[in-house]
Amino acid sequence: MPISYKFRYLINDWQQHAIETLNEKFRQQLRSTDDVLMEFADKAESVNIQNHFFEAQREIWLKMEDMSLDFHDLLVKFLGKFPDEINEQKQQLGSETLSLVNVDLYERNLALHTLAERAERKNYQLLYVLAQRLSVINEGHPIKIGDVPASPRQMAEIFARCVDRLSIENDALLVLYTLYDKYVLTELGELHEELNQKLKEAGILPNLKYKAKINPGAASEKQQQNEDKDSGHEQTTEELGEETLSRIHDLLMAKRALQHKKKPLPPGVQAASTQEVVNVTNNIIHREDTSFPEPVQLGKTVTRESVNAEVLSQVQRAMQDQRTALKETIGNDRLLDEQENIIDLVGMLFERMLDDERIPDITKALLGHLHTPYIKIGLLSPKLFSSKDHPARVFLDQAVEASALWMNEADLDEGIYPFLKDIVFRIVRLRHQENDEFREFSEMLKDEITRLEEKFSILEKHSREAEQGQELMSRAKSMARAAAEHIFDGKTVPDYCAHFIEQVWIDYLTLLRLREGVDKDSPAWDEALDLGRYLLSTSEEILADTVQQTQLDTLSEQLWTQVGGLLPHKSKDIERFVQALEEKPKEQITLHLSKQSKKAKPKLSKKMLETYKLLRALPENTVFEFDLRSGKSYRARLSWYNHFSDRFLFVNNRGKKTSLMDIADLADEVLKGNVAYYEDIKTSFWERAMTAIKTILERSPQTTA
Repeated sequence: MPISYKFRYLINDWQQHAIETLNEKFRQQLRSTDDVLMEFADKAESVNIQNHFFEAQREIWLKMEDMSLDFHDLLVKFLGKFPDEINEQKQQLGSETLSLVNVDLYERNLALHTLAERAERKNYQLLYVLAQRLSVINEGHPIKIGDVPASPRQMAEIFARCVDRLSIENDALLVLYTLYDKYVLTELGELHEELNQKLKEAGILPNLKYKAKINPGAASEKQQQNEDKDSGHEQTTEELGEETLSRIHDLLMAKRALQHKKKPLPPGVQAASTQEVVNVTNNIIHREDTSFPEPVQLGKTVTRESVNAEVLSQVQRAMQDQRTALKETIGNDRLLDEQENIIDLVGMLFERMLDDERIPDITKALLGHLHTPYIKIGLLSPKLFSSKDHPARVFLDQAVEASALWMNEADLDEGIYPFLKDIVFRIVRLRHQENDEFREFSEMLKDEITRLEEKFSILEKHSREAEQGQELMSRAKSMARAAAEHIFDGKTVPDYCAHFIEQVWIDYLTLLRLREGVDKDSPAWDEALDLGRYLLSTSEEILADTVQQTQLDTLSEQLWTQVGGLLPHKSKDIERFVQALEEKPKEQITLHLSKQSKKAKPKLSKKMLETYKLLRALPENTVFEFDLRSGKSYRARLSWYNHFSDRFLFVNNRGKKTSLMDIADLADEVLKGNVAYYEDIKTSFWERAMTAIKTILERSPQTTA
C-alpha cells in the first residue's frame, strides 16, 4: 500500500541503517560462535555430546559465508515488505517456520520462538507505540507488533531459515540461538527507538502517551536489569561461555513456565512464602528415610547385592513422591515459579545422578537421601545453581568423585563408603543445612581422601614400579637381541662362540643397557658393540685357522674386563669360553638370532583403530568397569599405560594390581560392551548434569515435573 514520499524516504533511510547494523551484529555472532562451541565442548558431559559441538564448529565454518548472505537477503526481503505487503500477509510468525510442518522442526525452533517472545515482552511498550505510529503512515490500516519492521518475531524467523542450512544437533543449535539473542535480538530495542523518534519528530502522533499493559509473563524488572547490564569491557571466551550458559538456563526456565499453566489464586489466598515451603520440606525430610526402599535406608546395613536396578527405580519413585507431596501440601497454584523451578531442577539433578554410569550404584542409593535436603538448600540459597563455589554444590561434586575413585564395592567397610554414609546421615538429620556445615563436611571429606591416598599409594607405587621394571627389562632385552642380531645373525662361528653369544653376550648387553639407560646410547654401549664385532672377526679367523695368539689374548682380556666386570656371576662361563678359544672347534654353527618368526599383525578395522586411539589417550586414574555382561562387574583404575608395549596396568581402590591388559584385548572387550571406561570422573558432576538437563529440556517441548 503506497505511502507518501516523505515517510517512504524516512522508512528507507532507517531500513538501510538497520540492515547495516544487524548484518554487522550477525557477523560478530558468527565470529564468536567458534570459541563458545569450544568452551561447551570442553565442558560436555560425554564424548558424544562433545562431538556435537566439534561437528557444529566445522559446519558453521564451512557455511559461514552462505549464512551471512542468507541473513542479508532475508533481512532485505522482510524489511522490504513494509508497508506494501503487510496487509496481504495471511500467515503469522510460526505458521511457516517456527510452527513448521512437523514435530521435529517445531522442537528445534521452540527455543528460538521463546527468545523472540521474551524480546518482545521486554520492549512491549516501545513496540506498541511504534506500531501505532506506523499504522498512521499505513493510511490507518492497523500494524500489529509482529509486523513492525525487524520485529523480534521477524528476526527469529530469519535466523530459523539461516540455520536451516546446518546439519547440527539440538544442543549445539541451542548455543547458536542464545548467541543470536545476545548479539542480534538485544540490538532491536535501540533500532526501534531510533525509528520511533524519527516518526515522532516527523509529526506522527507526537503526543502519544498511551501506556500498554505488559503481559503477566513479561520478564521481571530484576531480570531485565541483568539483561541490560553492560560489562564495560570486551568479554573473554570463558565469560561469553558462562553468559551463554546463564541465558540457556533462563531460556529453559522460561520455556517451562510457558508450558505450565496455573490457575489464579482465589481472593484472600496468598502465594506460599519461602519459609512455608521450607517448613513442609523439613517435615518430608524428617520421614524421608522411611519413604526410601528398605534395602537402602540409612540406619541399615547396605550390601552391593541389595542395590540393583529395581531398587534404584524405587529410589527414583521415592524422590518423585517427595516432590509431589511437597507440591500438594503447599498447593501447586500457591507455589511461585521460582520455588517450583528449584523443586523440579533439584529433582532432575538427582535423577541424572541415578542415570550416570560413572557413579557406582551404591553411591546413587546413598546420595539419593540428599534429594529433599538439597531442595531446601536451593529454596534458602538461590546461589546453589549460580555459584560454582556454593559449599553444598562443591560437597556433592566431591562426594561423587570420591565414591567413583575410592568406593570398594566388594567390601563396603573399606574405602570411602562408611565415611560418606556418616556425613549423609548427618546432613539428613540437620535441622538447618548451613553453608558452614557443608564447608566442614568438604574439609572432612578431603582429609579422608588424603588419608586413603596415603594409605594405598605405596601399594600402587610398588605395583607400578614392578610393571615399569619389567617393561624396562623387556625393552633392554629386545634392544640387546637386536644389537646381537645386527652383528652376528647369519654368521658362521665355532660352536662354543654360538653358545657364549646366546647365554652370556646377550645378557651382558641387556644389563649394560639397563645400567646406561634404555633411551640413549652411551660410550660404554659403543665399546660393547665394538667388542662384539671383534669377537665375530676373531671367530671367523679361528675357523679360517689364521688367528694370532695376540688376538686371542686381547679378546680374553677385554671379555674379562668388560663382560666379567658387569656379570661376575658369569665368570665360569667366561672362563670356559676363554679356554675354548685355544682349542680347535668341534663344529661350525650358523647363527639365526632372528629365527623366531614374527607373527603378522592382523589387519584392524577402522572402528578398532579408533578405539586404540581413544584408549591410548586416556589419562591415569580413568575408571574402568569390567565384566559388565556377567552381572558381577567390578571397577579398577588405570594406573599406568606402557606406550612401548601397548599394555594397561589396572589397580583396585587399594592400589593393588588387578590386571595387565594388552591394548588388543582391552579394545576388543570395549567394543563387545563387556568393558566401559569413564574418563571424566574428575569433572564436575553438577556441570555434567546441568548440561544434560538443558539438552533434555531443549529437545522436548513437554517438561514433566
